[in-house]
Amino acid sequence: MSAKERLKEFVKYKGIGRNRFEELVGISSGYISSKSPSVGSEIIEKIVYIYHDLNIEWLVTGRGQMIKDPYGQKIGTAEEFAYKSTVYVPLVSRHAQAQYIHRLDDKSYINTLPVFPVTVEYGKKGNYVCFEMWDESMDDGTGNSYKPGDILICRETDRAFRQTNLYFNKPKSFVVIHENNGIIAAQITAHDPVKQSIRVHLLNPSRADAVLDLRNVKKLFDVLKLHRTIND
Repeated sequence: MSAKERLKEFVKYKGIGRNRFEELVGISSGYISSKSPSVGSEIIEKIVYIYHDLNIEWLVTGRGQMIKDPYGQKIGTAEEFAYKSTVYVPLVSRHAQAQYIHRLDDKSYINTLPVFPVTVEYGKKGNYVCFEMWDESMDDGTGNSYKPGDILICRETDRAFRQTNLYFNKPKSFVVIHENNGIIAAQITAHDPVKQSIRVHLLNPSRADAVLDLRNVKKLFDVLKLHRTIND
């Protein structure tokens, strides 16, 4: 089996199409299906940048197991460390969101997701997850927009925060995992701790604000940074 054939096997294991894999990794369309049996070092670097669980030795030589798991259940969790550290954060692509919402706490499933390297500063421990922006609901044409394909680097908000004011003087974005409305990226513009409700605002002027019951929010993620993978 050639390195290219092993790469095809890895893509099949990840459960996504070849075109989508090439798009996510940032390699040319049709590369996986090309006749060349080898996989260049530059391509390998791009692949392991996103899929950190891939065993490079297996890909290149066929020795060992396809998947390595040095991070175990600590993927995406930043503990106490020196000044800065790199955490390999689960990346929920637009195509994985439907399944993700039903398997939020399934660690075996979370460990099958691709990962995205995030630099975390000292004291900023917590559960980190990255979401690929899936639509234009947060695009108003300004520099504050989130565009489809952008990577939202997020940290889970402690449930105790739901009893305090989630509204900030400066607009702040969150990713809301809602049991009825799915995954929503939005700004929180009002919070009623007594009624346990929040008002979410979408930047796209064609989208209306909505009031959500916090009791139906499975998880709430604070959007910390944006990584733009597609050049305008």
